[in-house]
Amino acid sequence: MSTMAPSRKKLRVVAADFLNSLPLTVEIAEDDHFDFEYVLPSEGARRMMEQEAEIALLPVAALAEIGGLEVVPGPCIGANGRVESVVIVSESPLDRLERLYVDQASRTSVILAKVFLDSIGKGHIPFVRLSGAEIPPHVKGTDAGLIIADIAFKESKRFKYRHDLADAWKRLTGEPFVFAVWAAQPGVLTPELVERINRRFWDGLARKHGIIEEWAAQHEMPKAEVADYLDERIQYHLNKAAWYGMQEFFRLAGNMRLLPDARVEFAGRDAAGGGALPSSFGLFMPEVVPYSKTYGIDRILARAEAGRRISLYDAERLYDEADLIELGEVAHNIRNRMNPGSRVSYIIARNINYTNVCNVDCNFCGFYRSNDPKRKGHDEGYVLTREQIRQKMNELADAGGVQVLLQGGVNPDLPLEYFTSLFRWMKSEWPQIQLNNLSADEVLGLCPNKSADEIEHVLRSLREAGLDTLAGAGAEILVDRVRKRVSYKKSRSAIWLEVMRQVGKIGMKASVTMLYGMGETTRDKFAHMAKIRLLQDEVNPFMVFITWPYQKGDDQKLKSFDQAGATYLRIQAISRIFFDNIQHIMCSWVTQGPDIGQTALYYGADDYGSVMFEENVVSASGTTYRMNADSMEHNIREAGFIPFRRKGDFSDWNQEEHELLKSKGIIAELTPGMI
Repeated sequence: MSTMAPSRKKLRVVAADFLNSLPLTVEIAEDDHFDFEYVLPSEGARRMMEQEAEIALLPVAALAEIGGLEVVPGPCIGANGRVESVVIVSESPLDRLERLYVDQASRTSVILAKVFLDSIGKGHIPFVRLSGAEIPPHVKGTDAGLIIADIAFKESKRFKYRHDLADAWKRLTGEPFVFAVWAAQPGVLTPELVERINRRFWDGLARKHGIIEEWAAQHEMPKAEVADYLDERIQYHLNKAAWYGMQEFFRLAGNMRLLPDARVEFAGRDAAGGGALPSSFGLFMPEVVPYSKTYGIDRILARAEAGRRISLYDAERLYDEADLIELGEVAHNIRNRMNPGSRVSYIIARNINYTNVCNVDCNFCGFYRSNDPKRKGHDEGYVLTREQIRQKMNELADAGGVQVLLQGGVNPDLPLEYFTSLFRWMKSEWPQIQLNNLSADEVLGLCPNKSADEIEHVLRSLREAGLDTLAGAGAEILVDRVRKRVSYKKSRSAIWLEVMRQVGKIGMKASVTMLYGMGETTRDKFAHMAKIRLLQDEVNPFMVFITWPYQKGDDQKLKSFDQAGATYLRIQAISRIFFDNIQHIMCSWVTQGPDIGQTALYYGADDYGSVMFEENVVSASGTTYRMNADSMEHNIREAGFIPFRRKGDFSDWNQEEHELLKSKGIIAELTPGMI
């Protein structure tokens, strides 16, 4: 009787299908040791961030943002001078540029453009993101464009001014520029695997002329241009000069707070307990001290307190290793730097849950009722009448309220016209009250196709009808394997983020949340935060971040985890440290209670949220904390802070703070970053 050898699990490997990557990937793609897939660079970064791939040909910006990954010595995609595939084009000279359109497919190139423009005194001009094909028609007058890859080859030469960013980098630093490297999850690389990847790399280089022939034919490019690009422009060896160039990019981008502090670790000579790496390749192997020794917890906290950005991996380490009191001290100091003074804001607002009918059926929600007559509780569904809403709004106005959060289920029976008519009526009746309404999924419920153009149209229609800001509920955990488990009908992460991208693009603001404690991993929590921070870098939609734990009700199937107050304080403190680009952190006394809410003010929070007229969603899980304005001000003062009643969104918080600091002679003028 014969026995079969156990099957070997293939390593999941991803890379972008660009011309410059093909010599590194064609052989890997055909190697049955790997489960290989070509994906967009952003998708490759997501898979490494969420640990859905073991190895990726990763843009160096993503390498820094994720952190903790190991680099394969040997191959890279770089350039030692002019590259012709990453170019700023314009019809005006650099000193006259007023705006730059950038390709949203390459974060590394965008950051390189920021570093370059800052070096010539143009770092202040706004960057506007478009798809690559949309950029060339927008380049006119004093508007420039950053174009990459195929579009750069085809379009760059027709513009009057062309600035090759790899060449600009060489002139700025004297070093080559590295665009991407092979990176692996910790512990994946062995000496044998490093050797295998390098052998496939050399085999791929041997096929380069076949790649040139095929690419030129497929893309209707002159073969001589393709050959010149691969033979002369791209540098494929991660040698000492390329290593120094990559480190210099990380240093400059880190100083500009565009990237986290990056400490790149190569797969060691005794990786995974194996033997020495093969010397036959002549691999450059700088002496590197293990990541955890070069940057201990104390150093991560010290640099964060000084204003440096931390990586996803840094956040994980703080969650697992940092002392809670030290975390709180650093978060509080950062809070004081970002929001000077001793004030804690709050607002008189109310929730109005206009409907409980919902077709999303989240496992953690005890509030919704189905619109399906065959489902239990169908007869308990409701939609508030205008008279019922009028009564609640009058109560809010009589109490000096300034904001309403109108939010409910994703009710398929309510069209866009229902909301635009309702919002116009509310604005006409109570013009002094801001409308902070709806969640991303409620917006998506009005978008049958879920396209970016459709989302933009719906948001503009709602804004024209009176919507002031969008509520940030429904984010939960922006990792799809979590969302599929806890809310399988809800929007996937990319679609939720697209709603918020459109919010930022049309000039609106939103809050953003995280509901944790649903069995997600530590990585999931901070992958969620990393996606939010990247989108905030891109279009700046978020004015405040709020987190709280899921709390299980008696009739809910999903179990709850991580309920401890200390866990909440730890996560909130790390959020203040992590979000260097979101100005405000709101504490969650509604779920934690007033005592933890007070303590949270020393763990990074500067806002105490809203008084509670009524609340139906969280309370459906059994949480019933209530507080009026007097109680809220008492709690803020008792904690040692000065209560400040916001008039709506956070714009008046910043203006009032400016006036206070100006009266004390601390600052003279309002800086752009304060609003």
